[in-house]
Amino acid sequence: MQDNQAQAVVEKILHMHPGVREAAAVHDGHDGFVAFVVPDELLMDGISVRGTAGSTLLGKWQKTFDLSQLSKEAASAPVGFNTIGWNSSYTRQPIPAEEIKEWVENTVEDILLLSPTSVYEIGCGTGMLLMRIAPHCDRYVAVDFSPVVLSRLREQLRTVPSIAERVETMERRADNFDGLGENAFDTVVINSVAQYFPSVTYLTKVLENAIHIVRPGGHVYVGDVRNLPLLRAFAASIELFQSEDEIKAGELRDRIRRRVEREQELVLSPAYFLSLRQQIPKLSRVDIRPLRGRADNEMSRYRYEAILHVGQDAEASCEDEFLDWTERSYSLKEIRSILGENPNKRIGIKRIQNARIEKDLAALAVLRDADAELTVGGLRHGFEETSSKGIHPQDILDLEFQGLGFSVVLSWAACSPDGNYDACFVPAVLQQGVAMPAINWPEPEASEFVCTANAPGQGRLRKELIDHLAAHCSQNLPLEMVPRNFMLVDKLALTPGGEVDSRALLAARNASCWP
Repeated sequence: MQDNQAQAVVEKILHMHPGVREAAAVHDGHDGFVAFVVPDELLMDGISVRGTAGSTLLGKWQKTFDLSQLSKEAASAPVGFNTIGWNSSYTRQPIPAEEIKEWVENTVEDILLLSPTSVYEIGCGTGMLLMRIAPHCDRYVAVDFSPVVLSRLREQLRTVPSIAERVETMERRADNFDGLGENAFDTVVINSVAQYFPSVTYLTKVLENAIHIVRPGGHVYVGDVRNLPLLRAFAASIELFQSEDEIKAGELRDRIRRRVEREQELVLSPAYFLSLRQQIPKLSRVDIRPLRGRADNEMSRYRYEAILHVGQDAEASCEDEFLDWTERSYSLKEIRSILGENPNKRIGIKRIQNARIEKDLAALAVLRDADAELTVGGLRHGFEETSSKGIHPQDILDLEFQGLGFSVVLSWAACSPDGNYDACFVPAVLQQGVAMPAINWPEPEASEFVCTANAPGQGRLRKELIDHLAAHCSQNLPLEMVPRNFMLVDKLALTPGGEVDSRALLAARNASCWP
């Protein structure tokens, strides 16, 4: 049987399974077929709910937040700056207050750039954003599912009547939009909350409703989002930090794999937000920005903000061309010189190596190829001497304040698995008072849209589905046609002509095979 005919037969058998919504069989050129399967979301979520996976996750987070606010430290926290529960994944100790302060102030500045006047905040917590944004608004509706957290917030609001009179608090889940009309707000804020949602399906439902209640010209701000293409690097950096020198490389790789597989928070690729443009007609544009700041922590290294522009939005005024940083490794001095020579031109530079995480990535690369018996101590000696070659994102952003006449915008929209970022320098004469100019950012590869989110709490369920698919194929196909690998994906990559993009699917599989 020819490959095309065999492929069609394998796909037909896959589609017969009730857990399959879409499927493609791709021959890898060596071992046989790889099955790429888009699971039936309703079936998977239904099983999760019946098995209490989704509700257990939400209940777990609610209990955690409630308990964090019953402590003496929470009761004595300053108004608008309750940092209880903000702990480092590396040390398990509280993140220093000055680092949280920088994170809060940068987030508030970014939201205020959207010129909000009526805000609906989902997961308001103890009001670190509310207390700073509400004074600039006519109306602020703050929502949280934790009664203890809301009680603490209301106590604080009573001490600041000028803010309290603008604020309405509501105890409800994120997906409850009862009583909220279309175009009721100009801004929805979902900050440092999406990672606690039980699934990407739940998040999509929340965002669809959030966009519905935002009037044209408004925004949905999703902040402090964990970056899926960098999840392995983040897991490796934690395990390496916490490992003793005597641990062997093989064991360290196993620990990293287990951490990724057992991740209980929702981790999202920027490609997820970019794909919403095709799903939600009211959404016109999406900006993906790495977080600003000098603090060296997991938020600044591995998280980003997604700004969803609702309704009619200005398109980029020109076809932006981007210099490729990887071809010349431009220094800050060279970038300043380029800007000085082009005072009235938009300048783009793509794939700038990210100095924030280049040592983490270097360690990951060394570990990938290390002998299983090599100790962590030996590994550390090999990569701790790695010299910095990239540019810190904040150094690029600070060029805006050096009298060059440009505003600076960064992007992670290209979904680079090595954390590289793109920059665009917009002359003041071209910006014309627009706080967030439309820019034709470099697009991600098609493979980046194949897997756009993890599946917290569904590890066992997804493994069972793969086992069932393997058994189903073994029972209905000749041995030589049974797929050697099964990969659950969010969507099948397609060519511009609408055909399955086999190359992109295999690229996604290869990117996901380690550790």
